[in-house]
Formats: sequence, C-alpha cells, structure tokens
Amino acid sequence: WRKLAAHVLIFYWAMFVLRSHRRIELSRQILWTVVLGSLVLSGYALVDFVLRGGTWRDRLVRAEAPYSDFQWLTTYLVLVIPILIGWVVIHRTVWVRAIGALTLVLAGLAQVAAYTRAGWVAHFVQAFGFGLMAGRRRLVIWVLVGTIAMGSGLFAVSQIGYQRSTIDPWTLSARVTTWRLGLHQVVQHPLVGVGYGNDTFVKVHAAEVEAEKGKEPGETVLPALHNTFAMVLMGSGVPAIILFIWVFVRIVSTLTKQWRRSTASETKWLLVAVAVVTVGFAARNLFDYMFAGSLAHLFWILVAAGLCSVSLQISTEAGDLSLDRGARSEH
Repeated sequence: WRKLAAHVLIFYWAMFVLRSHRRIELSRQILWTVVLGSLVLSGYALVDFVLRGGTWRDRLVRAEAPYSDFQWLTTYLVLVIPILIGWVVIHRTVWVRAIGALTLVLAGLAQVAAYTRAGWVAHFVQAFGFGLMAGRRRLVIWVLVGTIAMGSGLFAVSQIGYQRSTIDPWTLSARVTTWRLGLHQVVQHPLVGVGYGNDTFVKVHAAEVEAEKGKEPGETVLPALHNTFAMVLMGSGVPAIILFIWVFVRIVSTLTKQWRRSTASETKWLLVAVAVVTVGFAARNLFDYMFAGSLAHLFWILVAAGLCSVSLQISTEAGDLSLDRGARSEH
C-alpha cells in the first residue's frame, strides 16, 4: 500500500505545483521534457538494439530502456506517443514541429523494435478509443480493419520464417493459466482479498508455481498475475477493483467532457492526448503490472497537467463571465 500511497502523493504534489505557478507555462515545460526525454530514450533504444544484433526477422533481441527492459520501454512509449502526436499537430513553428516529428518517428520505431505485443495492443486501443471519443465512426472502422490486416500480415510472414516467436501464444496461455488461480482466490475472498501487492500471488501459490516448473511454456504458472487489475481484484477484493476502474473512467470522462467544451487549441489537444494516454495505460496494464515506479509517476503528472488545464479553463470562463456581467451592469 505504500506504493499506492506514493502514487496519490505524486498526483496531488503535481496538482499543487501546477496550481501554485503559471499553469500553462509549467505544463509546456512538462511537455517539452516529455518530448526531449522521448527523443533521447528512443534514440538510445534503437542504437542499442542495432549494436546488440537486433533484426526485423525475429524478436530474439528486443529494444530496451537503459537500466531497465523492453516492458518498461514499451509502456513508456504508450504514455508518450499520444503526446507526441498532439505536439506535431498543434505546433506551427517549423523547428518545433520537426523535433516532434523526429521524436515521433524514433518512438514508433522503438515501439516496433521492442516487440511487445501488449504495447501494440495498447496503441490500437488508444486509436479505437480516440475514434469513439471524437465520434468518428470511419476512424473506428479503419482501426478495426487495420488491426485485422496487420495481425493477418504478421501471421503470414511467420509462415515463411519471420517473427515466429512474436506470434507464439505461449505467454498468453501462461497468463490465462495464472489468472485462473487468481480467480479462485477472488471467489474465496471477494470482499477484502488476500493482500495487496504484486508479490502476493507467488506467496499464496508458491507450491503451484514450483510444481509447474519444467512443463511446456504455455502450461506453466507465472510467478505473478501479470495483470494490474487482476492483482488489485485478488489482493484487495471486488470493492477495490470497482474503485480502481472508477478512477480511470472518471479521468477519461472529465478530460473528454472538457475537451469538447474547450475552444483553445492548445488546451484541446492536451486534454484529448491525456485521455488517450489513460486509455492506453489501462490497456497496457491488462497484460502486466506496470502501474509502478517512474511510469506511474509520469502518468499521474500528465493527468495532473490535463486536469489543471481543465480548472484553468473553468476559472478563465468564470472570469470572462464576471467581466461580461460587469460590463452589462455599467451599461
């Protein structure tokens, strides 16, 4: 629970700082940091990928973040790519847009080179979610068609010797096997769970994890649930998972509502970008526990920046309304 408390503190700390300073300027500085950080990280990951002998034939070598791994890299890119897209769309200065476009291309290549299917799925969910938020049915259809086409293409190239390990379903099979054990614990402890934490599963099912060693990869039991939502459900019970999902839903609904009402282009793209980030981050956490450490901190800082832009917009509208009423009273 200390990690969960740290997440809450990071969010409120970010809100406090943003509210205490010039929120627009500070939000711009945060976004500049995200863009430049993504440029450096994506460039490093691609260079390291090439130097370690990475190829496009299979995922024996995968792009990684420094002092971390491909799971953290791909999750970071899920968080920042919507921000980068919005950056390129909104800025009109040539050199600023050029930096954003270069960073976006490198981030996209790094995401591909990470060969993490959960990250790819998160991006498809983000595109699908944006189509629903914007009410663009054609975009939703194109996302579905594109997903089917890319999945079919990946399967086709695997038949001629490319990306065979990428389409191997053993990791999903192992997750399903592990989730079933977690579900048994939910049935037995539906209200309070068995104890919050990613390491709780292996403590409860240590015997099963040990007994499954040596079996075929898809039949083994993983040492963790590899699903943040399942971890919360098993560890803290049904009321906790309802509250956890409600937090994501409220973030997206609040940002989307204000996005539709906003008239300032800079505010609009920040609101929708953070909403899309939230959708993708939730989808990514369906396949692993990534709601931790610096990734969670970055997520909450971005959410705080989005929500502060909402409060700034509301206060600005209130100020404009009071000025308008004052002008009318003078007349």
